[in-house]
Amino acid sequence: MSRADQWRAKLMGTPEQIEMKRTLYTSFVDGRDDADREIVQTIDNDIPRTFPDVTWMQSHKDAIRTMLISYAAVHRGDSYLQGFNYLMTTVYRVFHDQEHALSDTWWCFSRVVSLVRCLMPDFNVTWFHWCRRHWFGDFHRRLRRKSPALESILRNHHETFSTLMTVKWFMLWFCQTVVYDELLELWDFLIDIDPKFLMRAYTLITFEILVEAAPTISYNWSQNPTEAVHSIIAMRVRGVKNIVRRVKRVL
Repeated sequence: MSRADQWRAKLMGTPEQIEMKRTLYTSFVDGRDDADREIVQTIDNDIPRTFPDVTWMQSHKDAIRTMLISYAAVHRGDSYLQGFNYLMTTVYRVFHDQEHALSDTWWCFSRVVSLVRCLMPDFNVTWFHWCRRHWFGDFHRRLRRKSPALESILRNHHETFSTLMTVKWFMLWFCQTVVYDELLELWDFLIDIDPKFLMRAYTLITFEILVEAAPTISYNWSQNPTEAVHSIIAMRVRGVKNIVRRVKRVL
């Protein structure tokens, strides 16, 4: 089964549900461009910043823009948040050469958004902070056993660290963290997980990444502690296959 078929089955449902959603897309979504003008301007500003070094993105930006605007027009509650551009682009990369590319991308993107909605601060602040603190508590206990020095550093900055990680890593499914050529491997794993285990998966993925980078992080902290948290967020991660293999053993 191809990656596109696997993602459809996980994110769109049965063949009957897929056909129904394609019909709904054609009837009610396709061509919708009545999103708020400020939202459209934000999308237009973000598109050039989305994977700017990836040639494929530059040749498909019009389709991605169209789908982001139609989503904002239909889902006025979610509308558009910065970061949606990365999610939509990643999904479209899988479906762009398929017969129902726009429809399937739009619906799969919608499902991914539903899975990360609790990580959006603007959607429900109370829910967001509960998820953030719950995640950090689990991560903190795991890291303390493996790397107490790094755990101590991060615990002293837990509010900033956990907020940035939740928004910049988890809500975007690591789009700005994992190198582009390996990103789909990680998404294969995340899409296949039972949704109730996603927060635990985020914990384990983050744990694997930071434990490996602990010496570099500790050094950066000693040199410039005020920028250290942001340097973590700016990390570019390789070796996803190994990370996923280790996480699967524990999950």
